[in-house]
Amino acid sequence: MTLSFSELSISNGPRSHLLDEYEQEEPGEGSEDEWEQVGPRNKTSVTRQADFVQTPITGIFGGHIRSVVYQQSSKESATLQPFFTLQLDIQSDKIRTVQDALESLVARESVQGYTTKTKQEVEISRRVTLEKLPPVLVLHLKRFVYEKTGGCQKLIKNIEYPVDLEISKELLSPGVKNKNFKCHRTYRLFAVVYHHGNSATGGHYTTDVFQIGLNGWLRIDDQTVKVVSQYQVVKPTAERTAYLLYYRRVDLL
Repeated sequence: MTLSFSELSISNGPRSHLLDEYEQEEPGEGSEDEWEQVGPRNKTSVTRQADFVQTPITGIFGGHIRSVVYQQSSKESATLQPFFTLQLDIQSDKIRTVQDALESLVARESVQGYTTKTKQEVEISRRVTLEKLPPVLVLHLKRFVYEKTGGCQKLIKNIEYPVDLEISKELLSPGVKNKNFKCHRTYRLFAVVYHHGNSATGGHYTTDVFQIGLNGWLRIDDQTVKVVSQYQVVKPTAERTAYLLYYRRVDLL
């Protein structure tokens, strides 16, 4: 059975609008919302951009990823997409840390079974990179996984996450690698949302938040608020698993 782009499931990053657009337009066809971009080593790519309305919220949480589709004998086709959270696939046994998940996010992957409008099967691959980093970076650990049978299961595994997170240049798009100083790529953890329970259909949420006036961490569980140590924030436990991680750029602290 052959698949069109709109039927393909992308495992290691946000689904790209480029998939649907690529199915509608063959390489080389122009549109009003695309341009040809010259990158490093004078390589060109057809680039499209999707964006959100600029608001104070997008100014704080909004970033961009670059999703590039590679096809033999054709120019690269790229889409710049906005994001509020980076969704990190943690299913692989090899992924044990946030850094592992970020590296998996930008790994180049093959897309199998794609055919053109003329029913000719072609080999293509896709890669996602970080184009623009937001002041507040939210990492979403994808713990709830849909099965082929239609059910949903929770991934109960410990993922290590640091208090200080540096986004390496290898995660950035080629055109912006040398435009981001280290201080613009370094973040500090200030909040964690946990999910309690083994089921994907139930459970309980709590959060740890760094309180500036206290210069320490608070654990919030409904009406209960108590002081906890940084070690308790990053220490994995069987009864609670990290679900959302909130990082703030250090140059903005």
